[in-house]
Amino acid sequence: MTLRVVIGIDKGTSTLKTAAIDVASGRFVAEAGARTPSSFPHPGFHEEDADGTWSAVASTIRTVVGALPEEAAIVAVGVTGHMGGVWAIDENGEPVRPAICWPDSRAVSILDRVVEADDGRMFAIGGNAIVPGTPYPLLAWIKEHEPENYRRISTFFMAKDYVNYRLTGVIATEESDLSFAPCDFAGRCRSDELFAMFGLDDAVEKLPRIGRSIDLLGYVTESAAAETGLPAGTPVGAGTGDATANMLGTGATADGQAVTTLGTSLMNGTSTDHPIFEPEGVGFGFLMPNSRWQRQISNSGGGTLCLDWVVETFCPEIVERIAADETTLGAVVDAAIANTEPGACGLLFHPYLNTAGATAPFVDVNARGSLVGLTPEMTCDHMIRAVLEGTAMSIRHCYEAMPVPIDTIRLTGGGARSRVWAQIISDVLQKTIIVPDVSESGALGAALLAAVAAGEFPDLDTAADHTIPIGRVHEPNPANADLYDRVFAEYRDTLPALRRLWPSLARARTTVPV
Repeated sequence: MTLRVVIGIDKGTSTLKTAAIDVASGRFVAEAGARTPSSFPHPGFHEEDADGTWSAVASTIRTVVGALPEEAAIVAVGVTGHMGGVWAIDENGEPVRPAICWPDSRAVSILDRVVEADDGRMFAIGGNAIVPGTPYPLLAWIKEHEPENYRRISTFFMAKDYVNYRLTGVIATEESDLSFAPCDFAGRCRSDELFAMFGLDDAVEKLPRIGRSIDLLGYVTESAAAETGLPAGTPVGAGTGDATANMLGTGATADGQAVTTLGTSLMNGTSTDHPIFEPEGVGFGFLMPNSRWQRQISNSGGGTLCLDWVVETFCPEIVERIAADETTLGAVVDAAIANTEPGACGLLFHPYLNTAGATAPFVDVNARGSLVGLTPEMTCDHMIRAVLEGTAMSIRHCYEAMPVPIDTIRLTGGGARSRVWAQIISDVLQKTIIVPDVSESGALGAALLAAVAAGEFPDLDTAADHTIPIGRVHEPNPANADLYDRVFAEYRDTLPALRRLWPSLARARTTVPV
Protein backbone atom coordinates (compact mmCIF):
# COMPACT_ATOMS: atom_id res chain seq x y z
CA MET A 1 0.00 0.00 0.00
CA THR A 2 1.40 3.41 -0.97
CA LEU A 3 2.27 5.73 1.88
CA ARG A 4 0.73 9.12 1.11
CA VAL A 5 2.40 12.00 2.92
CA VAL A 6 2.05 15.76 3.04
CA ILE A 7 5.06 17.92 3.81
CA GLY A 8 4.63 20.62 6.48
CA ILE A 9 7.23 23.41 6.79
CA ASP A 10 7.44 25.79 9.76
CA LYS A 11 9.75 28.75 9.12
CA GLY A 12 10.29 29.93 12.69
CA THR A 13 12.12 32.92 14.11
CA SER A 14 14.94 30.87 15.62
CA THR A 15 14.46 27.42 14.08
CA LEU A 16 13.21 25.87 10.83
CA LYS A 17 11.27 22.62 10.90
CA THR A 18 10.09 20.32 8.13
CA ALA A 19 8.01 17.18 8.64
CA ALA A 20 6.44 14.48 6.48
CA ILE A 21 3.04 13.49 7.82
CA ASP A 22 1.07 10.36 6.95
CA VAL A 23 -2.25 11.56 5.50
CA ALA A 24 -4.08 8.47 6.75
CA SER A 25 -3.04 8.66 10.41
CA GLY A 26 -1.34 11.97 11.16
CA ARG A 27 1.83 10.10 12.13
CA PHE A 28 5.04 12.06 11.66
CA VAL A 29 7.06 9.88 9.27
CA ALA A 30 10.21 12.02 9.06
CA GLU A 31 11.38 15.33 10.55
CA ALA A 32 14.33 17.67 10.14
CA GLY A 33 15.28 21.02 11.62
CA ALA A 34 17.89 23.75 11.41
CA ARG A 35 18.73 27.07 12.98
CA THR A 36 17.27 30.10 11.24
CA PRO A 37 20.26 32.04 9.83
CA SER A 38 19.64 35.42 11.49
CA SER A 39 21.84 38.50 11.80
CA PHE A 40 21.79 41.50 14.14
CA PRO A 41 23.78 44.24 12.38
CA HIS A 42 22.84 47.02 14.84
CA PRO A 43 21.21 47.17 18.28
CA GLY A 44 17.51 46.47 17.85
CA PHE A 45 17.93 45.10 14.30
CA HIS A 46 16.89 41.53 13.46
CA GLU A 47 17.45 40.48 9.84
CA GLU A 48 17.79 37.45 7.60
CA ASP A 49 19.45 36.92 4.26
CA ALA A 50 16.50 35.71 2.20
CA ASP A 51 18.60 33.44 -0.03
CA GLY A 52 20.33 31.96 3.01
CA THR A 53 17.01 31.25 4.69
CA TRP A 54 15.68 29.58 1.55
CA SER A 55 18.83 27.41 1.34
CA ALA A 56 18.33 26.32 4.96
CA VAL A 57 14.66 25.52 4.36
CA ALA A 58 15.51 23.61 1.17
CA SER A 59 18.10 21.59 3.07
CA THR A 60 15.55 20.46 5.70
CA ILE A 61 13.09 19.50 2.96
CA ARG A 62 15.81 17.51 1.18
CA THR A 63 16.63 15.65 4.41
CA VAL A 64 12.98 14.74 5.02
CA VAL A 65 12.36 13.66 1.42
CA GLY A 66 15.53 11.54 1.53
CA ALA A 67 14.30 9.77 4.68
CA LEU A 68 11.00 8.67 3.13
CA PRO A 69 10.52 5.06 2.01
CA GLU A 70 10.63 4.47 -1.74
CA GLU A 71 6.91 3.81 -2.00
CA ALA A 72 5.96 7.13 -0.36
CA ALA A 73 3.96 9.58 -2.48
CA ILE A 74 4.20 13.28 -1.60
CA VAL A 75 0.71 14.64 -2.24
CA ALA A 76 1.12 18.28 -1.15
CA VAL A 77 3.32 20.83 0.61
CA GLY A 78 2.16 23.40 3.20
CA VAL A 79 4.16 26.26 4.70
CA THR A 80 3.72 28.34 7.83
CA GLY A 81 5.97 31.01 9.26
CA HIS A 82 6.30 33.73 11.86
CA MET A 83 4.10 36.71 11.17
CA GLY A 84 5.07 40.36 10.73
CA GLY A 85 8.34 41.72 9.37
CA VAL A 86 9.05 42.67 5.75
CA TRP A 87 10.31 40.40 2.95
CA ALA A 88 10.69 42.68 -0.06
CA ILE A 89 11.49 41.72 -3.65
CA ASP A 90 12.05 43.82 -6.78
CA GLU A 91 10.39 43.51 -10.20
CA ASN A 92 12.80 40.68 -11.09
CA GLY A 93 11.85 38.71 -7.98
CA GLU A 94 15.19 39.37 -6.25
CA PRO A 95 15.42 40.45 -2.59
CA VAL A 96 15.72 44.23 -2.34
CA ARG A 97 17.55 44.06 1.01
CA PRO A 98 17.88 41.63 3.91
CA ALA A 99 14.51 40.59 5.27
CA ILE A 100 13.44 42.34 8.48
CA CYS A 101 11.92 40.04 11.13
CA TRP A 102 9.13 40.77 13.61
CA PRO A 103 11.33 41.22 16.76
CA ASP A 104 13.10 44.14 15.04
CA SER A 105 12.64 47.46 16.87
CA ARG A 106 14.25 49.95 14.46
CA ALA A 107 10.88 51.58 13.69
CA VAL A 108 9.94 52.41 17.31
CA SER A 109 10.30 56.18 16.86
CA ILE A 110 8.19 56.12 13.69
CA LEU A 111 5.54 54.05 15.44
CA ASP A 112 5.54 56.36 18.47
CA ARG A 113 5.08 59.36 16.20
CA VAL A 114 2.03 57.84 14.55
CA VAL A 115 0.56 56.43 17.77
CA GLU A 116 0.75 59.85 19.42
CA ALA A 117 -1.82 61.16 16.94
CA ASP A 118 -3.72 57.89 16.65
CA ASP A 119 -6.28 57.91 19.51
CA GLY A 120 -6.92 54.15 19.18
CA ARG A 121 -7.84 54.19 15.52
CA MET A 122 -5.20 51.62 14.49
CA PHE A 123 -6.50 49.02 16.93
CA ALA A 124 -10.10 49.77 15.95
CA ILE A 125 -9.25 48.99 12.33
CA GLY A 126 -6.67 46.22 12.60
CA GLY A 127 -7.46 44.56 15.94
CA ASN A 128 -3.76 44.34 16.79
CA ALA A 129 -1.64 45.76 19.57
CA ILE A 130 0.76 48.35 18.21
CA VAL A 131 4.22 46.79 17.75
CA PRO A 132 7.17 48.03 15.67
CA GLY A 133 7.84 44.73 13.89
CA THR A 134 4.79 44.91 11.64
CA PRO A 135 5.12 45.79 7.93
CA TYR A 136 3.75 49.31 7.91
CA PRO A 137 6.18 50.95 10.41
CA LEU A 138 9.03 48.94 8.88
CA LEU A 139 8.14 50.04 5.36
CA ALA A 140 7.94 53.62 6.63
CA TRP A 141 11.44 53.20 8.09
CA ILE A 142 12.80 51.90 4.75
CA LYS A 143 11.12 54.81 2.93
CA GLU A 144 12.69 57.31 5.34
CA HIS A 145 16.16 55.80 5.75
CA GLU A 146 16.67 53.77 2.55
CA PRO A 147 14.70 55.64 -0.13
CA GLU A 148 16.49 53.91 -3.02
CA ASN A 149 15.63 50.47 -1.62
CA TYR A 150 12.06 51.60 -1.06
CA ARG A 151 11.71 52.66 -4.69
CA ARG A 152 12.98 49.24 -5.81
CA ILE A 153 10.31 47.32 -3.85
CA SER A 154 7.83 45.72 -6.24
CA THR A 155 6.26 43.38 -3.65
CA PHE A 156 6.41 42.96 0.12
CA PHE A 157 5.06 39.97 1.94
CA MET A 158 5.79 37.67 4.92
CA ALA A 159 8.26 34.89 5.72
CA LYS A 160 6.11 31.96 4.60
CA ASP A 161 5.14 33.86 1.44
CA TYR A 162 8.80 34.08 0.46
CA VAL A 163 9.27 30.33 0.98
CA ASN A 164 6.14 29.72 -1.10
CA TYR A 165 7.52 32.01 -3.80
CA ARG A 166 10.77 30.02 -3.95
CA LEU A 167 8.80 26.76 -4.12
CA THR A 168 6.31 27.81 -6.80
CA GLY A 169 7.37 31.09 -8.40
CA VAL A 170 3.96 32.52 -7.39
CA ILE A 171 3.92 35.97 -5.75
CA ALA A 172 0.99 36.09 -3.31
CA THR A 173 -0.05 36.20 0.33
CA GLU A 174 -3.17 35.00 2.14
CA GLU A 175 -5.67 36.13 4.74
CA SER A 176 -3.85 35.21 7.97
CA ASP A 177 -0.67 37.10 7.08
CA LEU A 178 -2.76 39.99 5.79
CA SER A 179 -3.75 40.41 9.44
CA PHE A 180 -0.31 41.87 10.22
CA ALA A 181 -0.15 43.89 7.03
CA PRO A 182 -2.41 46.93 6.98
CA CYS A 183 -5.65 45.02 7.46
CA ASP A 184 -9.29 45.89 8.02
CA PHE A 185 -9.87 43.12 10.56
CA ALA A 186 -13.67 43.17 10.56
CA GLY A 187 -13.88 43.58 6.79
CA ARG A 188 -11.25 40.89 6.12
CA CYS A 189 -9.51 43.06 3.54
CA ARG A 190 -6.61 45.47 3.04
CA SER A 191 -6.84 48.77 4.93
CA ASP A 192 -5.75 51.73 2.81
CA GLU A 193 -6.35 53.97 5.83
CA LEU A 194 -3.62 52.24 7.84
CA PHE A 195 -1.22 52.62 4.92
CA ALA A 196 -2.04 56.33 4.81
CA MET A 197 -1.40 56.81 8.55
CA PHE A 198 2.24 55.88 7.93
CA GLY A 199 2.59 57.92 4.74
CA LEU A 200 2.53 54.78 2.63
CA ASP A 201 -0.21 55.54 0.09
CA ASP A 202 2.23 54.48 -2.62
CA ALA A 203 2.77 51.08 -0.93
CA VAL A 204 -0.82 49.92 -1.36
CA GLU A 205 -0.07 48.29 -4.69
CA LYS A 206 3.10 46.64 -3.34
CA LEU A 207 0.99 44.18 -1.32
CA PRO A 208 0.44 41.14 -3.57
CA ARG A 209 -2.69 39.19 -4.39
CA ILE A 210 -4.47 37.97 -1.25
CA GLY A 211 -5.93 34.46 -1.29
CA ARG A 212 -7.58 32.18 1.23
CA SER A 213 -5.44 30.07 3.57
CA ILE A 214 -7.26 26.98 2.35
CA ASP A 215 -6.56 27.60 -1.36
CA LEU A 216 -4.09 25.87 -3.66
CA LEU A 217 -1.30 28.36 -4.42
CA GLY A 218 0.71 26.62 -7.13
CA TYR A 219 3.09 23.75 -7.87
CA VAL A 220 6.73 22.97 -7.12
CA THR A 221 8.87 24.28 -9.98
CA GLU A 222 11.69 22.38 -11.69
CA SER A 223 14.32 24.58 -10.01
CA ALA A 224 12.77 24.15 -6.56
CA ALA A 225 12.55 20.40 -7.15
CA ALA A 226 16.29 20.31 -7.89
CA GLU A 227 17.05 22.12 -4.63
CA THR A 228 14.64 20.29 -2.34
CA GLY A 229 14.19 16.79 -3.75
CA LEU A 230 10.44 17.36 -4.01
CA PRO A 231 8.83 16.07 -7.21
CA ALA A 232 8.24 18.89 -9.70
CA GLY A 233 4.52 19.60 -9.96
CA THR A 234 3.73 18.78 -6.32
CA PRO A 235 0.76 20.94 -5.18
CA VAL A 236 1.60 23.71 -2.69
CA GLY A 237 -1.08 25.21 -0.45
CA ALA A 238 -1.40 28.93 0.24
CA GLY A 239 -0.32 28.28 3.83
CA THR A 240 -0.87 30.41 6.91
CA GLY A 241 0.86 32.35 9.66
CA ASP A 242 2.19 30.44 12.65
CA ALA A 243 -0.47 31.60 15.14
CA THR A 244 -3.16 30.17 12.88
CA ALA A 245 -1.20 27.02 12.04
CA ASN A 246 -0.71 26.18 15.72
CA MET A 247 -4.42 26.48 16.34
CA LEU A 248 -5.27 24.27 13.34
CA GLY A 249 -2.56 21.75 14.28
CA THR A 250 -4.10 21.21 17.71
CA GLY A 251 -7.66 20.87 16.38
CA ALA A 252 -9.09 24.03 17.98
CA THR A 253 -11.35 25.22 15.17
CA ALA A 254 -14.79 25.59 16.78
CA ASP A 255 -16.54 27.95 19.19
CA GLY A 256 -15.55 27.41 22.82
CA GLN A 257 -12.20 25.80 21.91
CA ALA A 258 -8.95 27.56 22.75
CA VAL A 259 -5.21 26.95 22.56
CA THR A 260 -2.60 27.91 25.13
CA THR A 261 1.04 27.60 24.14
CA LEU A 262 3.05 27.06 27.30
CA GLY A 263 6.46 27.98 25.93
CA THR A 264 8.84 30.79 26.79
CA SER A 265 5.76 33.01 26.60
CA LEU A 266 2.11 32.27 27.36
CA MET A 267 0.04 32.51 24.17
CA ASN A 268 -3.71 32.19 24.66
CA GLY A 269 -6.03 32.15 21.67
CA THR A 270 -9.48 31.20 20.50
CA SER A 271 -11.43 31.53 17.27
CA THR A 272 -14.92 32.86 16.70
CA ASP A 273 -17.41 33.46 13.91
CA HIS A 274 -17.11 37.22 14.48
CA PRO A 275 -14.23 39.66 15.10
CA ILE A 276 -13.32 40.49 18.71
CA PHE A 277 -11.70 43.79 19.70
CA GLU A 278 -11.53 43.21 23.45
CA PRO A 279 -9.63 43.90 25.62
CA GLU A 280 -9.05 47.17 23.78
CA GLY A 281 -5.46 47.80 22.71
CA VAL A 282 -4.25 44.40 23.93
CA GLY A 283 -3.36 41.24 22.01
CA PHE A 284 -3.64 40.34 18.36
CA GLY A 285 -6.32 39.47 15.86
CA PHE A 286 -5.75 37.10 12.95
CA LEU A 287 -7.98 35.99 10.11
CA MET A 288 -8.70 32.26 10.17
CA PRO A 289 -9.90 29.92 7.39
CA ASN A 290 -13.60 29.33 6.87
CA SER A 291 -14.55 32.96 7.63
CA ARG A 292 -13.45 32.78 11.26
CA TRP A 293 -11.40 35.22 13.36
CA GLN A 294 -8.73 34.44 15.96
CA ARG A 295 -8.13 36.45 19.13
CA GLN A 296 -4.69 35.98 20.67
CA ILE A 297 -3.69 37.38 24.08
CA SER A 298 -0.09 36.67 25.01
CA ASN A 299 1.83 37.25 28.24
CA SER A 300 5.36 37.44 26.86
CA GLY A 301 7.04 36.93 30.25
CA GLY A 302 4.87 34.29 31.81
CA GLY A 303 5.86 30.89 30.45
CA THR A 304 8.57 28.31 30.95
CA LEU A 305 11.20 30.99 31.46
CA CYS A 306 9.60 31.56 34.92
CA LEU A 307 10.15 27.93 35.91
CA ASP A 308 13.72 27.98 34.61
CA TRP A 309 14.38 31.20 36.54
CA VAL A 310 13.09 30.01 39.91
CA VAL A 311 15.03 26.74 39.76
CA GLU A 312 18.28 28.31 38.54
CA THR A 313 18.08 31.22 41.01
CA PHE A 314 16.89 29.57 44.22
CA CYS A 315 17.78 25.89 43.86
CA PRO A 316 21.50 25.64 42.93
CA GLU A 317 21.83 22.10 44.28
CA ILE A 318 19.01 20.97 41.98
CA VAL A 319 20.71 22.64 39.02
CA GLU A 320 23.89 20.68 39.82
CA ARG A 321 21.95 17.40 40.03
CA ILE A 322 20.24 18.08 36.70
CA ALA A 323 23.62 18.92 35.11
CA ALA A 324 25.04 15.65 36.48
CA ASP A 325 22.10 13.67 35.00
CA GLU A 326 21.05 12.64 38.50
CA THR A 327 17.54 13.99 37.95
CA THR A 328 15.45 15.92 35.44
CA LEU A 329 13.55 19.18 35.62
CA GLY A 330 10.32 17.22 35.16
CA ALA A 331 11.10 15.00 38.15
CA VAL A 332 11.97 18.06 40.25
CA VAL A 333 8.64 19.69 39.41
CA ASP A 334 6.72 16.50 40.16
CA ALA A 335 8.42 16.21 43.56
CA ALA A 336 7.77 19.88 44.39
CA ILE A 337 4.04 19.47 43.72
CA ALA A 338 3.92 16.23 45.73
CA ASN A 339 5.64 17.96 48.69
CA THR A 340 3.34 21.00 48.82
CA GLU A 341 -0.36 21.77 49.00
CA PRO A 342 -2.46 23.74 46.50
CA GLY A 343 -2.13 27.45 47.21
CA ALA A 344 1.61 27.17 48.05
CA CYS A 345 0.94 28.22 51.69
CA GLY A 346 -0.15 31.68 50.54
CA LEU A 347 2.79 32.40 48.24
CA LEU A 348 1.72 34.37 45.14
CA PHE A 349 3.73 34.72 41.93
CA HIS A 350 3.08 37.28 39.18
CA PRO A 351 4.72 36.07 35.94
CA TYR A 352 6.04 39.24 34.29
CA LEU A 353 9.71 38.36 33.92
CA ASN A 354 10.19 39.51 30.33
CA THR A 355 11.78 42.95 29.95
CA ALA A 356 8.81 43.92 27.77
CA GLY A 357 6.76 44.00 30.98
CA ALA A 358 3.12 42.94 31.01
CA THR A 359 1.57 42.37 27.60
CA ALA A 360 -1.73 40.73 28.63
CA PRO A 361 -4.44 41.13 29.69
CA PHE A 362 -3.17 44.68 30.26
CA VAL A 363 -0.12 46.47 28.87
CA ASP A 364 2.48 47.92 31.26
CA VAL A 365 6.08 48.17 30.09
CA ASN A 366 7.22 48.73 33.70
CA ALA A 367 5.72 45.47 34.99
CA ARG A 368 8.06 42.93 36.54
CA GLY A 369 7.59 39.59 38.25
CA SER A 370 7.05 39.23 41.97
CA LEU A 371 6.83 36.67 44.77
CA VAL A 372 4.43 37.92 47.44
CA GLY A 373 4.04 36.27 50.84
CA LEU A 374 7.45 34.68 51.48
CA THR A 375 8.08 33.25 54.96
CA PRO A 376 11.20 31.61 56.44
CA GLU A 377 9.51 28.20 56.42
CA MET A 378 9.09 28.17 52.67
CA THR A 379 11.31 26.02 50.48
CA CYS A 380 12.24 25.84 46.85
CA ASP A 381 9.30 23.45 46.44
CA HIS A 382 6.88 26.20 47.52
CA MET A 383 8.41 28.62 45.03
CA ILE A 384 8.16 26.07 42.21
CA ARG A 385 4.50 25.46 43.02
CA ALA A 386 3.86 29.22 43.24
CA VAL A 387 5.38 29.69 39.77
CA LEU A 388 3.25 26.92 38.26
CA GLU A 389 0.13 28.32 39.92
CA GLY A 390 1.05 31.92 39.02
CA THR A 391 1.36 31.09 35.34
CA ALA A 392 -2.03 29.33 35.54
CA MET A 393 -3.48 32.48 37.15
CA SER A 394 -2.12 34.54 34.25
CA ILE A 395 -3.78 32.17 31.75
CA ARG A 396 -7.08 32.51 33.62
CA HIS A 397 -6.67 36.31 33.72
CA CYS A 398 -6.18 36.39 29.93
CA TYR A 399 -9.16 34.19 29.12
CA GLU A 400 -11.43 36.11 31.49
CA ALA A 401 -10.60 39.23 29.46
CA MET A 402 -12.02 37.59 26.33
CA PRO A 403 -15.75 38.26 25.91
CA VAL A 404 -16.53 34.71 24.72
CA PRO A 405 -17.08 31.46 26.65
CA ILE A 406 -14.24 28.92 26.66
CA ASP A 407 -15.09 25.26 27.26
CA THR A 408 -11.88 23.36 26.50
CA ILE A 409 -8.27 24.43 26.12
CA ARG A 410 -5.67 22.61 24.05
CA LEU A 411 -2.26 22.91 25.70
CA THR A 412 0.90 22.84 23.60
CA GLY A 413 4.53 23.97 23.93
CA GLY A 414 7.36 22.59 26.04
CA GLY A 415 5.53 23.09 29.35
CA ALA A 416 2.64 20.94 28.17
CA ARG A 417 4.80 17.86 28.72
CA SER A 418 4.40 18.32 32.48
CA ARG A 419 1.33 16.45 33.69
CA VAL A 420 1.26 18.28 37.04
CA TRP A 421 1.47 21.70 35.38
CA ALA A 422 -1.36 20.82 32.99
CA GLN A 423 -3.47 19.61 35.93
CA ILE A 424 -2.85 22.82 37.89
CA ILE A 425 -3.99 24.85 34.87
CA SER A 426 -7.12 22.68 34.65
CA ASP A 427 -7.84 23.17 38.37
CA VAL A 428 -7.18 26.93 38.37
CA LEU A 429 -9.41 27.54 35.34
CA GLN A 430 -11.86 24.71 36.13
CA LYS A 431 -11.68 23.79 32.46
CA THR A 432 -10.92 20.60 30.55
CA ILE A 433 -7.34 20.66 29.30
CA ILE A 434 -6.43 18.57 26.24
CA VAL A 435 -2.79 17.92 25.38
CA PRO A 436 -2.75 16.68 21.76
CA ASP A 437 -0.12 14.07 20.92
CA VAL A 438 1.49 16.31 18.30
CA SER A 439 5.21 17.15 18.25
CA GLU A 440 5.03 20.09 15.81
CA SER A 441 1.59 21.69 15.74
CA GLY A 442 2.66 24.49 13.37
CA ALA A 443 4.00 22.16 10.69
CA LEU A 444 0.94 19.92 11.11
CA GLY A 445 -1.45 22.86 10.75
CA ALA A 446 0.23 23.96 7.52
CA ALA A 447 0.19 20.36 6.27
CA LEU A 448 -3.55 20.01 6.97
CA LEU A 449 -4.32 23.14 4.95
CA ALA A 450 -2.25 21.81 2.05
CA ALA A 451 -3.93 18.39 2.23
CA VAL A 452 -7.37 20.04 2.00
CA ALA A 453 -6.21 22.32 -0.84
CA ALA A 454 -4.94 19.26 -2.75
CA GLY A 455 -8.23 17.39 -2.27
CA GLU A 456 -7.01 14.78 0.21
CA PHE A 457 -9.75 15.83 2.65
CA PRO A 458 -13.05 17.61 1.95
CA ASP A 459 -12.56 20.16 4.75
CA LEU A 460 -10.40 21.07 7.74
CA ASP A 461 -12.64 19.39 10.32
CA THR A 462 -12.33 16.05 8.52
CA ALA A 463 -8.57 16.52 8.18
CA ALA A 464 -8.22 17.26 11.90
CA ASP A 465 -10.36 14.26 12.90
CA HIS A 466 -8.12 11.95 10.86
CA THR A 467 -4.73 13.33 11.88
CA ILE A 468 -4.70 14.88 15.37
CA PRO A 469 -4.48 12.34 18.21
CA ILE A 470 -6.09 13.65 21.40
CA GLY A 471 -3.28 12.57 23.74
CA ARG A 472 -3.86 13.40 27.42
CA VAL A 473 -7.04 14.86 28.91
CA HIS A 474 -7.00 16.65 32.27
CA GLU A 475 -10.34 17.22 33.99
CA PRO A 476 -10.56 19.84 36.77
CA ASN A 477 -10.64 18.67 40.36
CA PRO A 478 -13.75 20.34 41.86
CA ALA A 479 -12.26 20.01 45.35
CA ASN A 480 -9.71 22.70 44.41
CA ALA A 481 -12.18 25.12 42.82
CA ASP A 482 -12.97 27.31 45.87
CA LEU A 483 -9.33 27.48 46.95
CA TYR A 484 -8.12 28.58 43.52
CA ASP A 485 -10.97 31.08 43.19
CA ARG A 486 -9.70 32.70 46.40
CA VAL A 487 -6.06 32.58 45.22
CA PHE A 488 -7.03 34.11 41.89
CA ALA A 489 -8.86 36.93 43.67
CA GLU A 490 -5.72 37.59 45.74
CA TYR A 491 -3.55 37.42 42.60
CA ARG A 492 -5.74 40.05 40.94
CA ASP A 493 -6.20 42.22 44.04
CA THR A 494 -2.46 42.67 44.53
CA LEU A 495 -1.95 43.98 40.98
CA PRO A 496 -3.20 47.57 41.56
CA ALA A 497 -0.71 48.04 44.41
CA LEU A 498 2.10 46.56 42.32
CA ARG A 499 1.21 48.76 39.36
CA ARG A 500 1.54 51.85 41.56
CA LEU A 501 5.07 50.75 42.48
CA TRP A 502 6.33 49.60 39.08
CA PRO A 503 7.10 53.09 37.64
CA SER A 504 9.28 54.12 40.60
CA LEU A 505 10.99 50.72 40.59
CA ALA A 506 11.68 51.18 36.86
CA ARG A 507 13.30 54.55 37.57
CA ALA A 508 15.44 52.93 40.27
CA ARG A 509 16.60 50.27 37.81
CA THR A 510 17.90 52.93 35.43
CA THR A 511 20.16 54.37 38.16
CA VAL A 512 21.91 51.08 39.00
CA PRO A 513 25.60 51.27 37.95
CA VAL A 514 26.58 48.86 35.20
